[in-house]
Amino acid sequence: MTHLDPDPGDPGRRKLRWRVVLRGVALVLWSLLLIAFWQGARQAGLGPLDYLGASIEHVAERPWAAAGVLALYLVRPLLLVPITVVNLASGFVLGLLPGLALALTGTLASASVGYGIGRLLGSAGLASELPARWSILRTLRRRSFESVVAGGLMYLHADAVNLPAGMLRIRFPVFLAGIAVGNTLTMSSAVLAGSSVEGSIRDATVAIDTTIVLLALALFMVSLALASLLRRRQAIARKRQTAPAEGSSPPR
Repeated sequence: MTHLDPDPGDPGRRKLRWRVVLRGVALVLWSLLLIAFWQGARQAGLGPLDYLGASIEHVAERPWAAAGVLALYLVRPLLLVPITVVNLASGFVLGLLPGLALALTGTLASASVGYGIGRLLGSAGLASELPARWSILRTLRRRSFESVVAGGLMYLHADAVNLPAGMLRIRFPVFLAGIAVGNTLTMSSAVLAGSSVEGSIRDATVAIDTTIVLLALALFMVSLALASLLRRRQAIARKRQTAPAEGSSPPR
């Protein structure tokens, strides 16, 4: 019996080829962005963090400062910059209230980019295989909203939540809702801290405002308390998933 190869025009094959090409293009663009960043730091004679700080100060002096900070949120997942740093920059550049508004918008946009990268790198097979191997990913898959909220409250690196969520193909609206709820407290405390910075970021002086300091501390304590509560709930849920059924008799 003659074996016929799948039709190269098959929609499944076309989709697979398109995903391979898209991954290749994304990898090339990512590499170019990293090279440009490191080359810029090298030409400026600065380390990566100092170069990032100098870039933020440069943006702060421009009329398009808000757009510049938003762009930093978008490229943050590609440069592997912690989102707390960008939230600090939002408060430093725009001040408290405008900084909070931009930080929320930027956090959702940045999380969407990270989710999209995870979705691009993942597949339907991985989305079902990975949770079977790792209990923490199984919890993320089954209790998506609660797990994403807990990640934000625990000050985890954003990509430690966004990328797996995309790879596991968590429903996007549920993911965004979890990001908004989980990151509100941590984001607000970072923006508060950034808005209190005066002068140069690299040689920063902090204008101490008792109200701001107490508010930031209160937000930090509340986020830790909620994170502890969610962590205990998740631990109980994992034990229930792995524990054998009680009261069941062995098969005869």
